[in-house]
Amino acid sequence: MLEIDGQKVSPWDLMQQFDADRFGQDIFDPKERARWCRAIMTGGLPYMWRIARPMLDEIYRIAEIEPGHRVLLFGESLESCGFIDDVNRLVGPSGEVVPIDFQQHARDMQIAEYRGKNGIIGTFPYDFFGHLDDEDFDVVLNLQGIEHAEDWTEAGREMLRLLKPGRRLVMAEIFMVNRELPFKIKTDLHIQHLFDKIFSGMGRTLDERPYYSHEDLEEAFGSMLSDTDHFEWRGLEAFWGRKP
Repeated sequence: MLEIDGQKVSPWDLMQQFDADRFGQDIFDPKERARWCRAIMTGGLPYMWRIARPMLDEIYRIAEIEPGHRVLLFGESLESCGFIDDVNRLVGPSGEVVPIDFQQHARDMQIAEYRGKNGIIGTFPYDFFGHLDDEDFDVVLNLQGIEHAEDWTEAGREMLRLLKPGRRLVMAEIFMVNRELPFKIKTDLHIQHLFDKIFSGMGRTLDERPYYSHEDLEEAFGSMLSDTDHFEWRGLEAFWGRKP
């Protein structure tokens, strides 16, 4: 945020009475502003993943999904992004897709400002898999389920427990914040204003968003995965490897 006379100032702090005369006095209400800013953030995943359709098809190819496979599909907004329908088509009538969507849980944790053991708001244990059997899946596909894990060594070990040897774990996320975004935002005043407005309206800052680079994931998985690789495209980052 901007600093004026030693005080941090957001765009909301500079709203004027003539703005309220036009748009209503609730522009000065922090609770209303937080609600608006959260609403701006919703609906983005189905929109962005449709833009990223060519990359999504590449992710499915990397996952080596075949007819008859049993696939664990984990992440956020699985139905609205079209992931469930896509993978069902790939495995066909003889296969099975087991979806686990944790989007509402992630939103609850963020709004409650829950901090995982890594100290980051909106991260938590990935304890969603206890009811599933060992080595019961041909593919584990994590779409939009990277950033909220509090510990990827623990989460990765549990996901790989479910995967058959020799098969692939593939993970992809359109991150809200990555390493380059803060710099990119500051290259344009309008973009900086909009990001500052949205995040300050929610009472957050960009640097409080969780992020795992492919280097972080490589380190977290260690020898649990072989033949790891990754790609990045317009804020979408994918990481994958094979269970030895």
